[in-house]
Amino acid sequence: MLEVENLTKRYGAFAALDGVSFRARHGRVLGFLGPNGAGKSTTMKIVTGFGAKSGGSVRVCGLDADENPQEVKRHIGFLPEDTPLPAHMTVAEFLEYSSDLKKVPKRERAGGTAKIVEMTGISHVCGRLIRNLSKGYRQRVGIAQALIGFPEVLILDEPTSGLDPSQLIEIRALVRELGKSHTLLFSSHILSEVESVCDDVVIIHRGRVLASGTPAELTGAKGGAKYTLTLGEGADAEAVMQALAGFAGVRLSPVLPSLEDTFVRLIAGADREKAE
Repeated sequence: MLEVENLTKRYGAFAALDGVSFRARHGRVLGFLGPNGAGKSTTMKIVTGFGAKSGGSVRVCGLDADENPQEVKRHIGFLPEDTPLPAHMTVAEFLEYSSDLKKVPKRERAGGTAKIVEMTGISHVCGRLIRNLSKGYRQRVGIAQALIGFPEVLILDEPTSGLDPSQLIEIRALVRELGKSHTLLFSSHILSEVESVCDDVVIIHRGRVLASGTPAELTGAKGGAKYTLTLGEGADAEAVMQALAGFAGVRLSPVLPSLEDTFVRLIAGADREKAE
């Protein structure tokens, strides 16, 4: 489990993060949703130990990140937005190098790496140089690197950025599958992606959490319901338009707003408050 409480990051008078709090649970994908510059990557860098915070706390698998920084890092697998892969290495060499960095015992490497290669679908490219791989396969290799050592928590920062439609589908399916066995934090600014992949969502804007919950909770709780009017046999359309009630064959079906509707409404509201 990953718990972030009242996280702040300041650069002088500017607050890049202002009291960010959320909880990611095991076996679920938490979508970290926000426009570019909202504070998503800053939060992820702090959680993974690659950035310093100004205040607040981070707990991973019950461990405080300030008190147990090295132990916490062993519980986290991280894929940054711009995946830094060595182009001159083969995939197999890079995974071995990653195992060295993470201090995976040599007796566990062969079996562990083979399992990860199978999970990420990269077995047929293990002998190829990374520079010769497509963007989609480089992302798969980056995710494989994050899985080395089998950490309980996976943090993926914009893992589908720059992929073509077929690659998007493949990586999203992989993320959903990994979410079943990990605590997975998934950052994106693509609304449809978060809605299709994530079990829970945190919406962040200007360094503050605007809302959090399941997609159904967010879309059902914000802005009320909309309705589709269905006219069955025998319904008098003109009369229905006049009265909208009391006529045979008329059925009102609630239609909840989409996550996109909720997102746009929240961001616009926050911007209006900022302007006022």
